[in-house]
Amino acid sequence: MSSAVPSVESTVSRKVLVSTTTQLAAKVLHLLLNVVSTLAIVRHLAPGEYGVYVLVLTVTTIVGLVADFGLPKVAVREITAARTDENDVVGTIIALRLGLALAGIVVTQAVLLVMRQPPGTLAAAAVASLVFLSEAVLAAVVVCFQVRLVQQLEAFVRTGAEVLETAAILALVAVNAGVAWLCLPPAVGSALGAVVAYGLARGYGLQARFSRGLVRMLMRESLPIAPALLLAVLYRKLDSLTLAVMRPSREVGLYGSAAQPVEYYFLTTALFINVMFPLLSRAYGQQERARFLDLYRRGGEALLAVTAIVPVVLVFAAGPMVRQVYGSGYARAAVPLVLLSVAMVFLVLAVWQSLALLVGGCQRITLHYNALALVVAPVLCVGLISRFGLVGAGSAAVGIAVFVTAASAYCVRRHLGIGLEVRGLSRVLTAAAVALLISGSVTWLHVSGGMFAPWPLVMILALVTYVAALFVLRVPHALREVLA
Repeated sequence: MSSAVPSVESTVSRKVLVSTTTQLAAKVLHLLLNVVSTLAIVRHLAPGEYGVYVLVLTVTTIVGLVADFGLPKVAVREITAARTDENDVVGTIIALRLGLALAGIVVTQAVLLVMRQPPGTLAAAAVASLVFLSEAVLAAVVVCFQVRLVQQLEAFVRTGAEVLETAAILALVAVNAGVAWLCLPPAVGSALGAVVAYGLARGYGLQARFSRGLVRMLMRESLPIAPALLLAVLYRKLDSLTLAVMRPSREVGLYGSAAQPVEYYFLTTALFINVMFPLLSRAYGQQERARFLDLYRRGGEALLAVTAIVPVVLVFAAGPMVRQVYGSGYARAAVPLVLLSVAMVFLVLAVWQSLALLVGGCQRITLHYNALALVVAPVLCVGLISRFGLVGAGSAAVGIAVFVTAASAYCVRRHLGIGLEVRGLSRVLTAAAVALLISGSVTWLHVSGGMFAPWPLVMILALVTYVAALFVLRVPHALREVLA
C-alpha cells in the first residue's frame, strides 16, 4: 500500500511536467504567431484604422470574458472534488455558455452604439464577436483535459487554430482587406478547434449531456464570478477605453500596439494556472492544508518569475525595439509598453489570489474588491490621461494593478488564513534586480562609451542573467519540490 502512494505522486508529477512543457512550447509558438499577425496588421493599417481595430478587440474581449461567467473554473472544481458527473457538467456548461454568447453579441453592439461608433466599427465588432459561440463550446470541452492533467491536448488544439488564424490574417493583409475581415480569422480558427477538441474528448469517454438539475447550482456558484469578471475586465481595460474617449484614435492605436503584445503574454500565464488550479482545488477538497499552502505559495512565486522577465528585458530595449519593429511612427508606444508589462506582473498575481479564493469557496469576496477597484480606476485614468496622455494611461494601469493585488492578498490572508511567502518572492525580485543591473550597465556603456550593444543583445543578456539568477537562487527547485 505504501508503494502505491509514491507511484500516484510520480504519475501526477509526470503529468504536470508533460502538460506544462507542452503548453509552454505551444504558448511560445502562439506568442510568435501573434507577433507575426500583429506586426502584419500594424504595418497594414494606419494608426487611425488600427485604433478602430484595437477598440473592437477591447470591447469584444471585455464582453467575451464576462460571457465566460467563470463556468469552466467552477466545472473543474466540481469535477475534481467528485461532486458531480463530468458529462452532465460539461454538457450543461456548453448550453449555458452558448446562451451567454448570444447575449454577448447583442451587448457588444449596444456598447458600441452607446459610444456612438460608425457602422464600419459595428460591422467589425459583429464579425469579431462570432468567436463567443465557438469559445463557448471549446472552453467547456477542455475542462475534460484539465481535470485529467492532459492539457497537452488543449495546447495541440489551440496551436492548430492559431496557425490557421495567422495564415488567414496574412492572406487577408496580402489582399488589402479591411478591419472587419481581419476580425474574422479568430472565430473560424476557434470553431475548428472546438470540433477537434470535442472529438478528442470523446476518446476519453466524454458524452456531454444537458442536465436541467445542474443549471441552478452552476449558475449559483458562478454568479459571484460573473460580475467580478466584469469588474476585473473593466478596470483592466479602462485605460484603453478612457484613452479612446479622451484622445484621438491615433493615440489609441499607439497604445494598442503596446498593449496587445503584453496582453498576449498575459494570456500565456494560463498554461501554468490551468495546470496548477486542479491540483490546488484537489488539495483543498481533500483537506490537505499543508500541500494546499505549498502549491499556493510556489505557484505565486512561479507566476511572478515568468511575468517579471517581461519588464526586465524591456526596460532598456523597448525604445529602439519599437522603432525598428513597428516603425518610427509608433516610437511613442515604448514607454507605455514598459508600464503595461509592469502592470501585467501585478495582475497575474491578483488572478492567482482570486483563484485561491474560488477554491476556498470565497469567490464573493473577489466581487467586493473588484468593485472597489472600479471606483479607484476612473480617478486614476481620467486624472493621469488628461495630463500625461499615453504615459498617463500606462501609469494608471500600473496603479490599478497594484491596488487589486494588494486588496486580493489582504482578502486571501483574512478569509483563508494564508499568504505568499516573502522569502520566496524576494528571491525572484533579487534575480530581476541582478538582470536589470547588468543590462542597465551595458546600456549605459553603449550610450556613454560607444560600446556595441544593440537592443537584441541587451534583451538576450537580461534574459540569460535573469534565468541564471533564478537557478542560483533555487527558485525552480522550490516548485519541483512541491510537485514531486
